[in-house]
Parts: sequence; structure tokens; C-alpha cells
Amino acid sequence: MKLRDFLDKYKNHPNTDYAYYLLAICHYNLIVDEKKDLGEIIKAKEYFILLVEEFPNTDFAEDSKFKLELIEEILASKELYLANYYLEREKWIPAMNRYKKIVNEYDTTIFVEEALYRLVELNYKIGLLDEAKKYTALLGYNYQSSEWYERSYKILNKNYEIKEINKDFKKQNSLLKKIKGLFD
Repeated sequence: MKLRDFLDKYKNHPNTDYAYYLLAICHYNLIVDEKKDLGEIIKAKEYFILLVEEFPNTDFAEDSKFKLELIEEILASKELYLANYYLEREKWIPAMNRYKKIVNEYDTTIFVEEALYRLVELNYKIGLLDEAKKYTALLGYNYQSSEWYERSYKILNKNYEIKEINKDFKKQNSLLKKIKGLFD
């Protein structure tokens, strides 16, 4: 019997949560990468959301929350892949829209830093300096130590150079390590 048939026939079965979890995992395991069709990703996401909302006090809900975070990363990587595709073909507006979608909808993913940088780059390229500065400020505020921030700052300030760490600090840090080594 198929899981969907089971769920349709036995709506109040005590293992309904497990059946939904199996259904979600089946779709989740068919996710290959961000370059493939979104169908399986969307189906898995729907079932995991259902588990979190309908069966919140189960172990399946906990695992579903974790899987949903991974799915968000995959969806963001899909947007980044498409945005970079448009960028390579010099389709600025579709690329910007994809990068903005990452910033607005997937702001907790690892892809948001690059998306912000690309928005700086594209806005600067098409002459929207205020927009480029806005995205640089946003990138700097949230990810100041990021390589993407350094690169975005370099776009706006051509004379900017990454500063070397003070040599005295390096010597002091080395001396501190030697002293700590004596106590190990």
C-alpha cells in the first residue's frame, strides 16, 4: 500500500506522523542538487512543514525542523545558481532579482553574503551608486569580517587595500604563545 493511500484511508491512525515523515523523507532523498528540478524539494518541504505544525511534540518534528533548514540552504543555492547564470550572460535585472530573493527570503543561509556582494557589484556596474552603498552598508553591518565585505568595499573605493596586521602585534602575540607554552 502506498503511503498516500494509507494516509487517505487511515486519517486517525496512531502512526500517521510516522507515515508523513516517511513520505517527506522519500521526497527528501530524491533531492540531487540545486541544478535539478524543484519538485522534490518543494514536496519534501511541504511534508516537513506539515509535521512541524501538526505533530510538534514528536521526534519527527525535531528532525523535520533540521531538514527544513537544509532545504532552505538548497533553495537559496538554487537561487544563487540561477542568479550567477544570468550574471554570466549579462542579464543584469533577472540576476539582481534572484540575488534580492536570496537576501529577502533566505537571509539565514550561507548564500546571503555573496548575494549582497553581487548586488553591490551589479548596482555599481549599472550606475546605481546609492543602491550599491546601501548593500555595502548592509553587508558591512552584518558581515564585517567577511571576504565579501572586503570585496564590496574595494568596488566602491578603488584605493582601498587590505591592511596588514601590525608586526608589533604579531611579535607580541608570538611572545604570549611562548609564555602560555611554559604553563602547559
